[in-house]
Amino acid sequence: MSSMPVLKNAPDEGRILSFLSGNLAQVDVAKIEKELTRLWDSAGRAAGDEDVAWKPVIRACALNMVLLCEEENERKFAGLLSEITVRHPCRAILAVIAQAPVEKVEAWVTAHCHFLPGRLDKQMCCEQISVKWSGAAFVSTGLASVVTPLVIPELPSWLFAGSKQLTSAVMEPFLSYLDHLLMDSRIQDAGDTISEGALAALSSNLQIAIDLAEHTVVVDLAWLTISAWRKAIALAFDNTDVSILPTRLKAVKTITVQYGGQSQGFSQALLLATWLTTRLQLTPQNAEFKEGLDNRAELTAVCSNKGGQSLTVTLQAAEDGAIGVNGFEMAFSDGDDVLNVDFSCGALKVTNNGSEEFMELPWSSSRDKNGEGEPAFTELVDFAFEHSAKDPIYLAAAKSANDLLKLINRASK
Repeated sequence: MSSMPVLKNAPDEGRILSFLSGNLAQVDVAKIEKELTRLWDSAGRAAGDEDVAWKPVIRACALNMVLLCEEENERKFAGLLSEITVRHPCRAILAVIAQAPVEKVEAWVTAHCHFLPGRLDKQMCCEQISVKWSGAAFVSTGLASVVTPLVIPELPSWLFAGSKQLTSAVMEPFLSYLDHLLMDSRIQDAGDTISEGALAALSSNLQIAIDLAEHTVVVDLAWLTISAWRKAIALAFDNTDVSILPTRLKAVKTITVQYGGQSQGFSQALLLATWLTTRLQLTPQNAEFKEGLDNRAELTAVCSNKGGQSLTVTLQAAEDGAIGVNGFEMAFSDGDDVLNVDFSCGALKVTNNGSEEFMELPWSSSRDKNGEGEPAFTELVDFAFEHSAKDPIYLAAAKSANDLLKLINRASK
């Protein structure tokens, strides 16, 4: 058995090795940058020494990623940051909110390192700073005053709203230094029914996106999950196999969207429906939410426009289905044909009046392993980084979805 290398300065060398290995090292909040500089400088100087236990490292950073979450989700989002840094070199800042009787702020630093492709003699490393605010009543300005000076200027900067109880007021102090807001309006509860609390949380998230859209680029993971469905529906109205005339959009009378994952696909189905109604310049007039067969939630809404067109939107929970949108159906008032889009064999199948075409989906680990329709969480975050401009189509759909939620009248079974 080979012996461990002899370290010239065991305490300091051990601290650097721990830092490069992904272990958190607590630092003085006022000296975060100073401690990081010292650790990187020491790692760089010692990396060429045969007596140290690590390979040469490259410190890489192409963007800032600030993730705001509660203490209960700290481990989950720390894991997300670790995965993100493999594909997106960044300064990762984990801002944690914790409940405690005494108010205090603590900080830790670490690095996420991986070998360069085909190279076992050099590692690329990204730094993570964890800042935890503890106290009885959270005020975001205190945590933001520590986190925002850590953002590296002139790099794209993202705030991931990972907390469950966020408001526009909580995030505004952070967005003074960050130009992208990443959020996830998907309902997380996996229950058979959708609670009033879940609908209220969804409405709150959509309102945050609407309120902050003027000041920052808002990217919603729920919206990204339905991008393929939107393309598939649009595909039906081009000049390929299905080829429905675009003018027939004025004759749409019903839209039905099926979603799976119990309550976890509802927000995606809602955004898909309101994306289409806003494209047709329809606004919601009334809505009813009820528990249908086997306690599966169903939302029915009527939308209309000034031109006299009116259509009924129905969102139905699928009996068995992967999380997210499972199926789409559109019927017309000027014919008996029905447009269907279904997730089948890892692709989206578009059919109408005996014609069909398939739209292949990009590879996804969740679809490859489990046959699920939505990409994995980390893959959606990767996709989000490709969006650097404001999306007025999403904002219109989000506003319409929020308006529809406010109209909901719950009906008994």
